[in-house]
Parts: sequence; structure tokens; C-alpha cells
Amino acid sequence: MSLVEARLDGYRPSMRPQRRTAAVIGGSVAGSATALLLARAGWQVTLVDPGLPVLLEPGDTPSSRPGAPHTVQAHGFGSRTGFELRSRLPDVWGDLLAAGSHTVGLDRMAPPQLYDGGRSGDADIIALQTRRHLFDHVLASATGPAGVRHRATPAVALLVAQDGPVPRVEGVVLADGHHLPVEVVVDAAGRRSPVTGWLHDQGIDQPERTDRSIARYYSRHYRVEGEQPAPNVGFAEIHGFACHVQLLFPGDRDTAVIALAAHDRDPVLKALRHPPAFDALLAANRDFAAWCQVLRPTSDVYCLGAFDNRSRSLVRDGRPLVRGLHQVGDSLAMTNPTRGRGVSMGLMAAGRLTDVLLAHDERDGHDDRSLAFEEWRVRSLLPHYRECATTDTVAAAQLQAALEGRPVPGNAPDVQLPEDHPITAQQLDRAAGLDPDLFRIAVRAEVMLDDERHVESAEVAARVLEVLAEAGDPPAATNAPPPARELDDRAFLARLLPPYS
Repeated sequence: MSLVEARLDGYRPSMRPQRRTAAVIGGSVAGSATALLLARAGWQVTLVDPGLPVLLEPGDTPSSRPGAPHTVQAHGFGSRTGFELRSRLPDVWGDLLAAGSHTVGLDRMAPPQLYDGGRSGDADIIALQTRRHLFDHVLASATGPAGVRHRATPAVALLVAQDGPVPRVEGVVLADGHHLPVEVVVDAAGRRSPVTGWLHDQGIDQPERTDRSIARYYSRHYRVEGEQPAPNVGFAEIHGFACHVQLLFPGDRDTAVIALAAHDRDPVLKALRHPPAFDALLAANRDFAAWCQVLRPTSDVYCLGAFDNRSRSLVRDGRPLVRGLHQVGDSLAMTNPTRGRGVSMGLMAAGRLTDVLLAHDERDGHDDRSLAFEEWRVRSLLPHYRECATTDTVAAAQLQAALEGRPVPGNAPDVQLPEDHPITAQQLDRAAGLDPDLFRIAVRAEVMLDDERHVESAEVAARVLEVLAEAGDPPAATNAPPPARELDDRAFLARLLPPYS
């Protein structure tokens, strides 16, 4: 007898309530947002997450939750995050700002020659500076006043009823044995979600795409004591070296989080899990000296091992595999943090799923909900996933080459274009660096504000070719090696870090 069959003892489909009800498994960003949006639309929603006590009372020092070890890591919150909150949950956006979060606009992120005083739409291109655990707390705290019921008990199985050739999910079973029958189950349980396994136990195998990742992240939290230096890219302080990338994200209330990303199997940089090694690497970065003067650590070093990019679907060959179940957040599309798109993608999915559930009634057996959400996933979400996966693949090749002492390949393009497009991504990138209008078009695509993919239009392609023709041939490449830096030298790293290994 399977786990699901054992848990179904005594359950009958007739117990299914007639009200519009939903159970959301997972209370992080995508889960809390979905629960909040549905509750405010009149649904009766239960939010199931054993980590709810930490979400609702996090304290000032971050701590990881079951199934969400990445929440203590450094986070960058891009423009789509702010767009989704301001348009769908403006009170949550206001609460984040009231709690000490800050925003950075295009005027601080754009090269001076491309920012000409601001234009229509520039206000959407912002970055939010806050810590992930505060973001989670503010969002989850809004669910209770909206009428969302909280259950801090793990979900252990799905309630599945056969409904002709396509089974229907009728609810979830909790670890305390409670059966929670609902109309819709939303899987927001993250990258370690058990739902795919539960479906497999029922003979339902999801289509899944996996793109390998090799990046390991080491993060540490700090308080800023003194005048904060200006971040070198506006929203963050970023330094790239041959074998690692150093990122600092300013946070709320005079805080900051630093992440060091390296090859998962780098034998030298594994020492970064020790605070003295972490500090030694920061101190060796001469361009970071001003920050070192004002940063005081408030946490240990948090290590996040490499995890693969993964995209899932609940539709195969134009037909739903199961009814009554939907996925959002990392359960739907999990990306390595290289592009910093995870929270934005989760909020996008939460909002679109809410739209779909309100627009379509599946209780009569139609598949409109599943197919409409799948159409959006393929058209709008999958391009962002593919760009993340491509960037991660290139970053992995760069770290691998540096580890083996081979020439390091160039970066992936910020925006991917179709293979048969009239221009290349490289041409778009060069033209965007020359023309303020193309710069904004490329940036809007990069920060996930171009749902209609205007960046791929014939009009944009023609303008790119026009700008490049006016500019003439690019400067001839020089074969001169870049200036030598100690932190690019593996021998230097080996001398710097072994005492802490």
C-alpha cells in the first residue's frame, strides 16, 4: 500500500466542500503571495508550512527553515519583484519600505551617457534592497489578517481521486493525520517539494527539464557602521575574479549581505565556509577596502551547495496530467541565483495563477485552468528560465576553465534572441550601449518587464542595425592581457586560504 493509499483510509470524495477553497503548500514568497491574492479574492485558503513560526516571528538574525536553506543567502530583488508587488499587493510593498527596505532607480544603475533625465517607464526599473527573511516575514504576516488559515504541520500526501482518464487532486493529508479537502492545491513547496514524488507514486510522471549547475554560494550577513560607500553597479557591489564572484547587496536598516560564488568542487575555495577564510578573501580585494572599513559581521557563514536549474509542467501533449493541482515558485521553475530572478518569477507565477483561477471554473471537469496556466508558462516564464540556465551554463564553463588553468570564455548575453532573428544578442548588447532608447528596451527585457517580448520585434532589430551602421566597426580587439590581480592567481589563493581549511 502506498503512502497516499494509506492516508486515504476513511476519506471520501463526497466530503469535498462546495466553497471555492485552496490549500497552499509552502509559505515562502510564492506561496504566501498566492494565498494572500486568493484570500483577498474571496477564497477560503489554508497555508501549510512547518516553518510558519519562523516566517511570522523571524527576529533580526536570519535562520533557515525546513526546505528553504537558500533564504539566509544573499538576495537581489529585481524590477519585476517591485512591479508585481506595487500592482497586486501595494500594501505589502508599503510595509516593506516602512520596515526599512530601500529602492534604487535607473538613475543610479545606468551608465551616465545613457541616462538622460528619465523617461516614461523608467520608474518601473528599480531594485529593492532588503534581506530575504524580512521580505518573507512581511509577506507572510499579511496573510493572517486577510483570513488565510495557518497550519504549521507538514503536508505528507495528496488526496487523489480518479476522475475518468485524468485524476483529480482533492486536497492534502497533513502529518497529524488531518485530511484537508479543497478545490485546488497549490504546490509552492520549493526546490525540495515532495509533490513530484507523490505524483510519481500515483503513476503520474511530470515533464521536467534540468540544466546542471556547479556554483556553490557562501553568504554572510553584516551591519553597516558608518557611511556606506556607493555600490559600484548602483544596486550592488560586484567583483568578478577568475575563480569566484564577490557580490554585496545592501539591505534594510543599515545591513548588507555578501555572497561569494565559486565552483562547487574547488578544493581551495571550499575553505570559505570558515569565517576567517571568508574575511581573508574580502580583505585581499583592494577595490573593496572602503566597504571592509564599515562592515561588522552579524552571522556565521552560510553555505549553499550547487543545485540544478529545473523547470516542470503538469501538461503533456496538450492534456493535463492531473486536475486541481498547480505549481508556483521553485516547484514550477527553479533557477540558480546567478541571474537573481527566483523571487520575481515566483511572484509572476502567483499572480498569473490567481488570474487563471478567477477566470476559469474547473469544477465541471473542464481543463481550462491547467491549459491557460501552461500557455502562460511556455510563453512568458520559460524564456526567463532559459536565459537563467544559459547564463549558469556559461558561468559554470568559466569557473571550470579557471579551475583547470584554461582560457576563460566570455559572458552569456543578457538577453537571448531566437536563432533565426535578424540580429544577434551581441549586436543588441553593443547597440544598447550606444543608444538610450535601445538601452531601455534591452534593460526592460533583462529585468523581466517585457512580457510581449518587444525586444524581439522587427522594429527593434531595424533600429539596432541602424545604430550599428552609424557607429561603424567596433574598436579592434587588443591582445594585451588584462592587468594582473592577485585574486585571479590560484597560487595566491592557495597561500591565502589553506590555514583555514
